[in-house]
Amino acid sequence: MKQASGFRERLLPRWWAFGISLALVSMVAIAYGAALDPWFGWITFGCGGLAVSWLLWIASPVIEVTDTSLLAGRARLPRSSIAGAIELDGPQAKAHRGPTADARTFVLLRPWRAATAVLVTLDDPSDPHPAWLLTSKHPDRLVRALQ
Repeated sequence: MKQASGFRERLLPRWWAFGISLALVSMVAIAYGAALDPWFGWITFGCGGLAVSWLLWIASPVIEVTDTSLLAGRARLPRSSIAGAIELDGPQAKAHRGPTADARTFVLLRPWRAATAVLVTLDDPSDPHPAWLLTSKHPDRLVRALQ
């Protein structure tokens, strides 16, 4: 059983992504309500709104630091492989994901969630990734949890 080491963050979309999704669902609901029955439109809106919100929640990756590993979405990295972690502000994160970036870096970016990121360097020669680049709204807390 894994034990949390103090950091867990879900990279949910911002509020406007939920709003746009609900607006699209409401357009479909209005069309069905006008064609069939208004109650059918309301049911479509309710069920569709819940389904879209649930999908946005489920599709949002989680970054978690445990006593033994760093989990980023479905990827898992043993803490023994971590050489260091640095906090990146907006321009630094943009530089690390731009055209001068190392293509071998493992990337978990959700730029609509946060402009800041954390660069985790690895000390495992058998790993094909020299580093991990992770979006985080709280990069200082993530770096502290990894130390």
